[in-house]
Amino acid sequence: MVRTAEAGSTRERILQVALDLFGRQGYEGTSIRDIADRMGMTKAAVYYHFPSKENLLADILTPAMTRVAQVLATAGPVSTSEQRRALVTALVDVIGDVGPQVAVMLSDPAVGTHLRTLTGDSSLPQKVGETLLGTPPKDPRAAAAARIRAACAVGCLPAGIGAWRRDNPGATTLDGDAKAVLVQTVLAVIELPA
Repeated sequence: MVRTAEAGSTRERILQVALDLFGRQGYEGTSIRDIADRMGMTKAAVYYHFPSKENLLADILTPAMTRVAQVLATAGPVSTSEQRRALVTALVDVIGDVGPQVAVMLSDPAVGTHLRTLTGDSSLPQKVGETLLGTPPKDPRAAAAARIRAACAVGCLPAGIGAWRRDNPGATTLDGDAKAVLVQTVLAVIELPA
């Protein structure tokens, strides 16, 4: 019989290995066999802890998605540059806390198809963009331009983290300099010059 502490430890190791492989090979490119082989265990042992690959994905993404939703709810309507900077900083801090691999995974199209099933909502990146944007301009052309900037700003996060990961292979937390660059980049994309 497996002791509870050992089972918890094995479960956490499976999650870490799955996160690493999903980040490197993509969600669709990673099988339960890949995870089991990396762990030195059987597929059945992985399935003992996680009934499916989707359960693994849910356990990896749910904490990050919950934290991002909390940040958005706390931020409320963003109408000033200071509020926008605080929101972007909070979002980058979440990424730093939950691990940059999670942000990269969210940009994986295969993961996107599972978000609605996992969370009941597949529009979290869109919600982040809308919150960053604040109240859209009344002019339809200006509103369309603002939505494009918001989408590009949100896209900066996984792109920037991907670049950082290439320079820091194996690192699991963002350093202060990387966080500062991500915040500056997102703000530069979302905000119009005065």
